[in-house]
Amino acid sequence: MDGLLSAAPEALEVPRKRRLSHAQRLHAPRDFERVYAGKQAVHASEVVVFYSPNGMQRARLGVSVSTKHGNAVRRNRIKRVFRAAYRQCQSILPQGFDYVLIPRKGVKEYSTALVAAALIKASKRF
Repeated sequence: MDGLLSAAPEALEVPRKRRLSHAQRLHAPRDFERVYAGKQAVHASEVVVFYSPNGMQRARLGVSVSTKHGNAVRRNRIKRVFRAAYRQCQSILPQGFDYVLIPRKGVKEYSTALVAAALIKASKRF
């Protein structure tokens, strides 16, 4: 039994998930308000992308999901899917912008691939 436990530590290591750092996300309400006040938006079938220059060398993400989209479990799932799609498209999107993603009403189920495709399509219109 000891031989089995000593041989397995490499197999037990789980790779760290790629996460957005604190500096890569919008937190303050004034940041969201500044992006909305810029009135620059791209409407896709699944998501509305508001964007505004931030004067930095990196892009930052904010996600806004209203209670119209369901209970807390559903809203948090939408946020997780949006963040995962953003991580996939992060190299394609222009740097130096703040992005706020808002889900469109009427979409039954969001998937990472669906939202990533919408972000890529939207990035061509910036």
